[in-house]
Amino acid sequence: FFFFFDPLRSVPQWLLVCTCRRRTASMLGRIIAADEGAIGVKLYHMVNLGILGLTPAALAAPPSMSFAMDMLLAVAFPLHGHIGMNYVLTDYVPKIFGKAARGPARVVMLGVTGATTAGLVKLNLQGPGITGTLKALWRK
Repeated sequence: FFFFFDPLRSVPQWLLVCTCRRRTASMLGRIIAADEGAIGVKLYHMVNLGILGLTPAALAAPPSMSFAMDMLLAVAFPLHGHIGMNYVLTDYVPKIFGKAARGPARVVMLGVTGATTAGLVKLNLQGPGITGTLKALWRK
C-alpha cells in the first residue's frame, strides 16, 4: 500500500493500479470467454463474412497484394477458430468434464489460438505465405 501511494498526487497510485488490473482482467476474461456477450457474436459474424470474401480474393490476387492479404488471414483464421471453438467448449466441456473444467479449457484454447497465429505470421514472414502455400497444392 505505501509503495504505490504518492501523497503529492490527487489520486493514489494504488487505486490506479487496482483499476488497471481490473480492466485488464476483464479484457482478458472477454478474450478467453470469446463466445459470451454481444460483441463476441458480432465479431464472429464479421470475421466469418470477412474470411468468406478475403480467402478467394487472396488466392486470385497478384503477388504484390498477397502479403497484406496473408497477414489479414493470419489473424482472421485463428480469431474465427477461437470464437467458434469457445462455443463448442461452452456446450460440451461441462457435460463431459464438469463446469469447473470450462475455464481451463478456454485458457488452453487461447494458447492454441496464440500458437496458430504465431505460426501463420511466421509462415507469412519467413516462408511463401498462406496463399503461396495454398497455391503450391495445385502446382506440380
